[in-house]
Amino acid sequence: MAARKPSSLTVPQQARLLRRVTLASVSVAFTLIVAKAIAWWLSGSVALLASLLDSLMDAAASLVTLVAVRYSLVPADAEHRFGHGKAEALAGLGQAAFITLSALFLLSEGVRRFLDPEPVAATGLALGVMLLSIVLTVLLVQFQHRVVRHTGSTAVAGDALHYASDLAMNIAIIGAIVAAHYGYLRVDSLVALAVGAYILVAAWRIGYQAVQLLLDRELPDEERQHIAAVIGAQPGVLGFHDLRTRQSGRTRFVQVHVELDETLSLREAHARIVEIGAAIGAAVPGAEVIIHADPVTPGAADGVR
Repeated sequence: MAARKPSSLTVPQQARLLRRVTLASVSVAFTLIVAKAIAWWLSGSVALLASLLDSLMDAAASLVTLVAVRYSLVPADAEHRFGHGKAEALAGLGQAAFITLSALFLLSEGVRRFLDPEPVAATGLALGVMLLSIVLTVLLVQFQHRVVRHTGSTAVAGDALHYASDLAMNIAIIGAIVAAHYGYLRVDSLVALAVGAYILVAAWRIGYQAVQLLLDRELPDEERQHIAAVIGAQPGVLGFHDLRTRQSGRTRFVQVHVELDETLSLREAHARIVEIGAAIGAAVPGAEVIIHADPVTPGAADGVR
């Protein structure tokens, strides 16, 4: 993963943007829930039920994301000195649990309807609702991508990925509704089963990523290599070791021991550390950087360890 470019927006502007996009996500999800619930009730399409359950999943995920993002924006306090960013990871675990239950219900309903297929009614209404879903989803994803470019929010990026993947699913559901209208009833249940399997995979991915964040997994290798290259390129750096990274919400934490000439005064060494920290901060926007200076004899340092 390449390092994110610095945003032209201030921190308060980014915070406002995050609040708006999470509210937009929740609003879209609940709008589609109402529309799909009515269409499913009138049509009886199990594929539309799959889409309804997916929208319920979206709403739960978006609502949790909204709460988690807003809580993660709360500044560090005396009891949470590293901030509240891990709220996003805890939210992810809750999302994964809810998604798994939805998928299991959908799979059981899909099997039942495959064994005992039923005709689909109100086809026009069902198709109209799915087209509305596609339009609103496209607009939302575009907004989310713009927010991610400016903020680097993990939660919003995950939400955008999920909504983007819904587009292909919505097109498949439209195909299932049309097929059922022309008498191919089992296509409806087969699409529902495919969506159920997809939702299970999505639940696994969300849960896995959340656990990795809670376990303070290192940043991706490409990003670590970029950080290492930035440190090694700074004037006066004779070597460095014990580079440690992790991510909590939108904030990346970077810790490293930097080797400096032992003849430098405390003031000079401190100035070098400040410069190195600024360089890392420019390469990894929003990072919290902790640098420990190790005095070494010039020529004795051996680079990265």
